[in-house]
Amino acid sequence: MQKFDRYIAKNIITTTLFAVMILSGVFMLGNIFKEARPLFVGKHPSPLLVIEFILSVLPFSLMFTIPFSFLAAVMLVFGRLSGDNEIQSMRMAGHSLQRIAIPVFVIAAALSAFCLWLNVEVAPRAKSRVKTLLFEAVREDPNKFLDPGVVQTQLKDKRIYVRERKGDILYGLHIHDVGDEQNGYHSKTYTYAESARIYVDMENNQIQLHLENAFMMVPDNNGAMIPPKIGDVDPVLFDFDMNKKRRFKASSMTNSEIRAYLATEPELTSKQKAKFTQAITSRQSFSLACMAFALIGVPLGMGSRRKESSTGFVVSMAIGIGYFLFHIFAGQVKDDTSSVATILFWLPNILSVILAVWLFRRARFK
Repeated sequence: MQKFDRYIAKNIITTTLFAVMILSGVFMLGNIFKEARPLFVGKHPSPLLVIEFILSVLPFSLMFTIPFSFLAAVMLVFGRLSGDNEIQSMRMAGHSLQRIAIPVFVIAAALSAFCLWLNVEVAPRAKSRVKTLLFEAVREDPNKFLDPGVVQTQLKDKRIYVRERKGDILYGLHIHDVGDEQNGYHSKTYTYAESARIYVDMENNQIQLHLENAFMMVPDNNGAMIPPKIGDVDPVLFDFDMNKKRRFKASSMTNSEIRAYLATEPELTSKQKAKFTQAITSRQSFSLACMAFALIGVPLGMGSRRKESSTGFVVSMAIGIGYFLFHIFAGQVKDDTSSVATILFWLPNILSVILAVWLFRRARFK
């Protein structure tokens, strides 16, 4: 039976690794186009910076691609073994389905432990590092930050448009300082400059603009825009002072940092505390996705035949997407005590165990 164990484990591991490489590549490409567009505007970034960015995005992608790839591997491998009657041969030799699936459960436990480490420690630090890398890229070449002919939305409170750029000089610069949800995101101020030069103030960690022939429009008490001319001015476009701008977000903090933050911030509201607590619960429950998928995938995979191997992949896709959507839905729950969200986060794993027990009992009589 040890030969069968090694045979099954080898097939599961190789198929999982192959699927992880494909899915992680697609996932990272999406994140690179979404997050790192300033890196590829204007001059090409240094290869070291691009590699560091990819390595920082990789842990976040592995959080999702490892469970999904493992589920697909279990479904496909056990579907092929069942189609070749190899499962039937092992069962005729006196081995139960649970014994045959032991290599899968061992691999699932190892992957779950690895995913827990990724979710709790590596991914939050990597997410913080991604933003730092983007800041370093813009600091290295500020002109990457402003694309002529495109409305720039990288800054949360600004919308910027540049008509054209010649060398280091910008022409036709429009800056809208937008409001928040309370004022419907309407423009608070509007600045226009015939020309501008962007530069980095290393002493103050700021990106600044030297505006020439500029004017600014600000709303009066009646909401009408008043256009006073301001001539030449050097407004701050972006502040790189990370310590001054640090915002505590659960997604960018490890579990130990979250616990320390909750212990040292007694003024947090119950809703804020629940939000951070939910992040810890979500990571812990989501890390068991590989184990949940192993329990479901083994009996489901046996129902797939060699000529219908695509069916196993489609079923695994549906199960994986449903599992992930359940976690997304749980994360949207607004609960001051976090008890409802906790139940919803753990519910997919509980349902997976119940479904697996029923599927294994059903598979015994096939």
